Amino acid sequence: MASSLISARVPTAKREAAQGVLAAVGATTSDLVNSAFDYLLATKHLPQAEQPEDRPTESFAQFLGKSTLDIPWESSELSGDYRKLIRGGKHTRYESLA
Repeated sequence: MASSLISARVPTAKREAAQGVLAAVGATTSDLVNSAFDYLLATKHLPQAEQPEDRPTESFAQFLGKSTLDIPWESSELSGDYRKLIRGGKHTRYESLA
């Protein structure tokens, strides 16, 4: 089958990111373009990127609450050793599980 050259304008950052993904899956830009044309011919519409699942703000706030430590930065008890503060915060959380 004869082939032809296609030229397209794509933002550089998008192209570079896509080339990294293509390399990771063992494909080339030509493979991607051919797959897009195959999809278009089979479905008669453009492929649409899947939208990420919307998470309610409330669940994100719960996630932050569970994955962060409250540190009283204005407290005079702070020694400047953040690792000690984190150890203390983790210790307190682990004790609450017992």
